[in-house]
Amino acid sequence: MKKFICIILTLIMALGTLGITASAAKPPIEYQEVSYMQENMLYVHGVNNAWETQAWQHWQQLDLYRDFDEDEQRDMGVTREDGISKEYYFFLPSGADSQEVVIFNTFPNSITFNGEVIESKKATTVYYSTADDFTVLADGKEYTVRFRMSDAESAIYINNMDADGNGTDLLTYLSQDKENDAKATGAIVDRDGNVDNTPIKKIKGRGNTTWDKEKKPFNVTYEDAVIIDGMESTKKLSLLANYQDSSLARNRILMDMADFVKIPYSSDSRFVDFYMNGEYLGAYQIAQKVDIGKNNLVKAIDDDTHLNEDGTLKEEFPFLVEIDAGANNTDYHTYSSKAKCNLTVKGPELEEGDDYYSEVLKVVQTKFDKMYTAIVQNSDDLEELVDIDSIAQLVLINELSKNWDVGISSFYLTYMADEQGNYKFFGSPCWDYDNSIGNATGIKSDLNRMGVNDYEEPTGWWTKYKLNSGGGSGKTGKYTLPGYAMMNETIFNRMAEIWFEDFMPALAFFNTENISDKEIYSKDVYYDYLEESAKMNYEMGWRINTGNWICDHSELLNGTYNKETGIFTPDSEVTKYDTTTFEGEYQYMVDWLNTRAAWLSSEFHKLVYKEILLGDANLDQKINVKDATLIQKAIAKLEKLEGDNFTAADVNGDEKLSVQDATNIQKFIANYEIPYKVGEPV
Repeated sequence: MKKFICIILTLIMALGTLGITASAAKPPIEYQEVSYMQENMLYVHGVNNAWETQAWQHWQQLDLYRDFDEDEQRDMGVTREDGISKEYYFFLPSGADSQEVVIFNTFPNSITFNGEVIESKKATTVYYSTADDFTVLADGKEYTVRFRMSDAESAIYINNMDADGNGTDLLTYLSQDKENDAKATGAIVDRDGNVDNTPIKKIKGRGNTTWDKEKKPFNVTYEDAVIIDGMESTKKLSLLANYQDSSLARNRILMDMADFVKIPYSSDSRFVDFYMNGEYLGAYQIAQKVDIGKNNLVKAIDDDTHLNEDGTLKEEFPFLVEIDAGANNTDYHTYSSKAKCNLTVKGPELEEGDDYYSEVLKVVQTKFDKMYTAIVQNSDDLEELVDIDSIAQLVLINELSKNWDVGISSFYLTYMADEQGNYKFFGSPCWDYDNSIGNATGIKSDLNRMGVNDYEEPTGWWTKYKLNSGGGSGKTGKYTLPGYAMMNETIFNRMAEIWFEDFMPALAFFNTENISDKEIYSKDVYYDYLEESAKMNYEMGWRINTGNWICDHSELLNGTYNKETGIFTPDSEVTKYDTTTFEGEYQYMVDWLNTRAAWLSSEFHKLVYKEILLGDANLDQKINVKDATLIQKAIAKLEKLEGDNFTAADVNGDEKLSVQDATNIQKFIANYEIPYKVGEPV
């Protein structure tokens, strides 16, 4: 693509003690125009790097009703034109200077900015403030101009005015079809104003529900691996619009939590402001795309890791699969006859006609079905087929957040070798949580079939009730894979332990202050990175509540967990939130998450901190023949009882196991009098 070079001849800045509106005249900056600049516009440069060409953005009018369709506008009694502001705005990235910017004039004649003349096709440094209005005289008209400045971690600029070779600009071309893709130039600008101008190899649309909205999400592939604000070096990234999440933070917090608890290949991400061809498009989250390859998120898999050196198919090889109800013929996918769900193979990425195309699909299906059966039946070979910790962690992320999509889409499993070289399924990566943490209403007919009437509340179990797609028709299984995992005693008991081992420490960091050096940040840090960026996003025209799918965030009955007693206590009255503000939406999300964590803690407390009952050798909180049999097996050295199991099994307290302990349990079951307090806490 054509490259555009900005040639700066001179730049003299008069700082001194001059005020905003009384600055000395500054010499103009002459340069060759950048291709994505349009006529009759004012542009500001997002950085102080005089030679940089890609980080320019033009002034914009607010477009308050852009996100409402014609029916909604009619119901509101407005037209889209009613929402176009008279004032013009510059939406600056966090990497811009906080007091002065370079303004470029593309009008055919000179303009004045607060009395300072800027010649046509020239740029001048001016002082500005986000608190003041400024007057621009251009083309015989007077304009009011306002500045806004973000606090996001980075800004992403992507530019191409001829995306299809026929003069169609990039945003228009990409929006026409999610499968359209194009090359582009651009800039990555961090909070310090540092710039990376790595070209974009490909940008295209992404997402399902969100793609049909005005605020579009995209996948971006850079020519070379890039590092964004300390993220891991990678080529493939996703620009998440977070359109349905007015807190803009649900995806980020849960993905960071997944990283904290060590779910493999957890995607790192940052809050960014996004610009295309000089137009500010809103607050986004840029994340490592779920993709394979040495320069991407899932490094254990590449397009040839399923092959031996001689090109034959390996007996064991790693692969990445997604449970995906929406899979279609354009996807590389298969079908699980056991779980009755579609499986999209994300890696190795094969196309029809490639060697072993069908064979790889068959391997994926066979191994998935075997793993699914082991979870459903809690079979003896469960640990040989499943990495229990990562599956438990991934299910916990979904249960904590009450993720509507759990087990239906974006539920990924990586089949790969563990540290001992044994291949098994890992719950990984963690992805897609905008419909979570008390955000969505869910589908009422589905909830009725599940018997769930508290989906929007932070209390009550969720994942184990989630039906497979079409679960009420009799054509699919009743439960999703995560649902069966929660009903699996081995996995569920491990979930309870992991909750206190991993998740409670993560939430402790989240609820402190000024934590930004862990995998998960404290809630105030996320808020500080988002506050001004969110204000820009919503002021520019994206609505803060996106329709009937989003539940009421105006009030919430919060609650707390007492770690000594294990009791969850609801508040005496509901907390109110101002849902017309980002602050209110963000605080609702935080409180819902913490109340949900408190309820889960009280439930898991019963499992992890349960009392040891004398005679309960298998620690199932019951005294029956299974305990006597277990003691007899231990005496015969067929089983080994240690720790709490031994304490419970040593009925007569002589610090050894004998037939007398088993006999006393049998007498207790038969209601004989014995001199020991079987069934009571040790």
